[in-house]
Amino acid sequence: MKRLFPAIILILCIPTIMMKMAGCANIVPPGGGPRDSLPPVLVSASPNDSALNVTTEKIIINFNEFIELKNPNENILISPYPVKQPQTESKLRSVNIRLKDSLLPNTTYVIDFGNAIADINEGNVLKNFRYVFSTGATIDTNELSGRIVVAETGKTDSTFFAVLYRKQEDSTVVKEKPMYVTRVDSKGFFRFYNLPTGTFYVYALQDADGDKRYNQLSEAFAFADSAVAIGTDSRPVQLYAYTAEKIKPRRTTAETEKPGTVKRLTYTNNLESNAQDLLDSLKLTYTKPLKFVNVNSIQLFRDSTTPVTNVAISYDTVNKRIVLITPWQEGANYRLILDKEYAADTTGLKPTKNDTLNFRVKALKEYGSVRLRFKNLDLSRNPVLLLFTGEQQVGSYPLTGMEWYRTTYKPGEYELRILYDTNKNGVWDPGDYFSKPKRQPEKVQNLEVRITIKPNWDNESNVEIATQQ
Repeated sequence: MKRLFPAIILILCIPTIMMKMAGCANIVPPGGGPRDSLPPVLVSASPNDSALNVTTEKIIINFNEFIELKNPNENILISPYPVKQPQTESKLRSVNIRLKDSLLPNTTYVIDFGNAIADINEGNVLKNFRYVFSTGATIDTNELSGRIVVAETGKTDSTFFAVLYRKQEDSTVVKEKPMYVTRVDSKGFFRFYNLPTGTFYVYALQDADGDKRYNQLSEAFAFADSAVAIGTDSRPVQLYAYTAEKIKPRRTTAETEKPGTVKRLTYTNNLESNAQDLLDSLKLTYTKPLKFVNVNSIQLFRDSTTPVTNVAISYDTVNKRIVLITPWQEGANYRLILDKEYAADTTGLKPTKNDTLNFRVKALKEYGSVRLRFKNLDLSRNPVLLLFTGEQQVGSYPLTGMEWYRTTYKPGEYELRILYDTNKNGVWDPGDYFSKPKRQPEKVQNLEVRITIKPNWDNESNVEIATQQ
């Protein structure tokens, strides 16, 4: 009987232990069956979606399944844009929002959740969900759309925000937050919903610091030339973004070498597998600016013994390099001799001995000819053909006709762009919002065309220019 007593106690305790274990266990959906691929669905809201005469500052939005909020501070946008960010949290099947700003009278509010709402099990995102309410007797229904293009590249960037201000003063975009904010999609398009009738000023910014103001010149920015009349003017707005010119810091003290480094002047060159581009200059690039260069201590020979006399030698203190320009003889071998006293940098470093660089020049058969025939090219806009490999510009050629031809060009795959060079200086110029008058950036059109130049080949392409605003 004594042996049975502990067993009876254990049997009586099992239900209690199992109930406690069940209470501590996580709720897991049953296995098997098809995977859930549907996003959460709105069930109800308090106040209702599109409610009128709203006075409460607490909003509850209910869905048909358990949800989570992903990066709510980044994903959720409220317009009119609040001075104080609201408190937003998810709780089971609901999103709870507590507004910290006083609601404006007779105003339509839009809460754009972007990609913030997802079901908690599979992470299915409810994309571009918007909740709307009004503190007045009507819901505003005006819309404004547009597109943002990066002026220097002709490409789009989805990291921009489009913003609207009521005030016209230039300093407003620096000192104050906007009235309305919306995102830009991957193709550069944006759209404002539920806007009131009135006059607005349109801008775009990248907003690296998250305050929705243009307070850093390092941030990309765009502005419309004139105000937009919401309710009467429904035309899309085209904006061209730019980054303001940067002032390079001036060197005030000489740089010093780190302890343990070799204290001698060194350089890199632009040779490709020890071969010089027939169409380019020879460039020697240094780690620090050069204080002086003695060109008489730099000698260039062809075939090791023949001095090259028609060579121009210059040094660029900004780009920290020496440049040698000469009409190269195709297929020939060259030797560059640098005397140990030929140069010194701003820290006083010099070569410790004479240096010799042997290389060959590429042959003509290693190049191809290229001919481009343009259609719909507007020559009145001073077009300049830009060639790129990746994001590196490798060629710039003003166009004076509908055809461009080169007998010798370096083989490779190139991306084509057209710069509309307003001031005819041959380079792209950014805009200036704070100048009098304001200046828009010069525009670059990305042709979305790639050409492949093959060596020892006649390469031809027809390029149609799309109509641009």
